[in-house]
Amino acid sequence: MSYIDTHVHLDDARYDADREAVLERAKAAGVWPLVSIGTGLADSRWAADFAAGRQGIYATVGQHPELAKDWDPGQMPEFRALARRPGVVAVGEVGLDFHHPGNGGLPQQEPLFRAMLALARELGLPVVIHNRDAAADVLRVLREAWDPSLGGVFHCYAGDLDTALAALDLNFDIAVGGVLTFKNAQALREVIARVPLERIVLETDGPWLAPQDRRGQRNEPACIPSIAARLAQVKGLGLDAVARATTENARRLFRLPAA
Repeated sequence: MSYIDTHVHLDDARYDADREAVLERAKAAGVWPLVSIGTGLADSRWAADFAAGRQGIYATVGQHPELAKDWDPGQMPEFRALARRPGVVAVGEVGLDFHHPGNGGLPQQEPLFRAMLALARELGLPVVIHNRDAAADVLRVLREAWDPSLGGVFHCYAGDLDTALAALDLNFDIAVGGVLTFKNAQALREVIARVPLERIVLETDGPWLAPQDRRGQRNEPACIPSIAARLAQVKGLGLDAVARATTENARRLFRLPAA
């Protein structure tokens, strides 16, 4: 069985001591390729550079809503150049995050979100959506400013069924990760049970949000099979069916070549 980790922060310093071993463990676990996520200009550069030199590593570029206060529209030409590079498959992680008061709120975050959506539309790329405590505004902006034909994914999904169904209506996939395995995540499991398997992809969001069997430890792509196993339980399906479907979904989402 093979899997794709659609969202991992390979640039994170917690991988510095053993990044190559992390990649080897991913391959040994059948998790390949990997998509390394940008959250600002510096790690978008890193991800694009890392993807350019390695087969099976892809990148996204974008500015995270937590960094909205640092947004400089003058950076857009460099984001555009990065997004055009080989191996860059999406714009993200972008969206809205109202969880922490220090994130700037809607007045600062929405212009950044719209700028990143405009970049993705210009280049014909899907988007990786970050939504935390901001579903109504995320959906509003997407309805106003997005082209659903380009596709995208709601990363690290932890919302309710209505938001999931609205995202599906806008042609977004739903990404599930370690949170699905948590003991207190029964409500999420009930939501994911209602999402068609053909619209689900897997992610770790490593190094964060390790699955239940590794809680408190660093997350990494080799953990994807334990997330897939929990998804198989939720869906009442065999692991092979989940592996096959989520891999096909990820290849469609990011327009990745066949294995």
